Amino acid sequence: MAPLRVQVRVPATSANLGPGFDSLGLALDIWGTLTVEAAPASVRADGMARLALAAAERLFAQRGRPLPPLRVEYDGGVPMARGLGASAVARVGGLLAACALLGEAPDPHALLPLAAELEGHADNAAPALLGGFQIAVRRDDGSYLCAGFPPPSGLRAVLFVPQRELPTAEARRVLPRSVSRADAVYNIGRAALLAACLASGRLEHLDEATRDRLHQPYRERLFPALAPLVEASLEAGALGAYLSGAGPAVCALTSGREEAVAEALAKAARRLELEGETIITAPTSRGAHLVEV
Repeated sequence: MAPLRVQVRVPATSANLGPGFDSLGLALDIWGTLTVEAAPASVRADGMARLALAAAERLFAQRGRPLPPLRVEYDGGVPMARGLGASAVARVGGLLAACALLGEAPDPHALLPLAAELEGHADNAAPALLGGFQIAVRRDDGSYLCAGFPPPSGLRAVLFVPQRELPTAEARRVLPRSVSRADAVYNIGRAALLAACLASGRLEHLDEATRDRLHQPYRERLFPALAPLVEASLEAGALGAYLSGAGPAVCALTSGREEAVAEALAKAARRLELEGETIITAPTSRGAHLVEV
């Protein structure tokens, strides 16, 4: 018998990691919890709940079933429109909940194509579903190939999360329609280096491996604080730093000196008169999962 109430936990994610535009993502130990339950009538939803319901409806439609009236509640520390994968949290949570409501065991790999379609890309969807560091590639036929591995032991992430929002659509509008061969080669090399660093534990090269020419220089027009925040984190001992997803959150990767990096980010933000908060967290190897059925 299919359950009447489902609870799902989904990790926040940090996408791109600098050079891996729309391809690389990392799951973070910051969680969102969605509770989905049958309701006597459709309940008005907004924000995260609306995204989750839309995802659930798509999966039900794939199975040839109408979506029953549901109530969705969201609880968690993943802020919207900050570059930490909040929309992926909602959509992936909605898909896992829909599987359970249909009486199916969720298969993260099988759900990835639909999650990526709903997101528009797979760099957040893949680590949200599977955890760890994920490389997501879209094949010529539109399907997705995903390969990943657990993050290195001891790797930490220090985030500065501005109070202001930066919607992904706005951050994409400033990107050029084409780039030079030199910039493409620059990013290809660093994206490959980044994957090698994380796979091998050679973290000393992360400073160079997290540099980018495809999106950060253009998004910096919308968020001029990016370069000063990155520079402050590196001077305080961060191994590498970058704009998380479409921003405006900045992620600094560390292996020690987390408190010093967090303080440097907070100090730089005060100097820039930028309101926000610092969060010290870590990558997680665990992806989305059911916690109550």
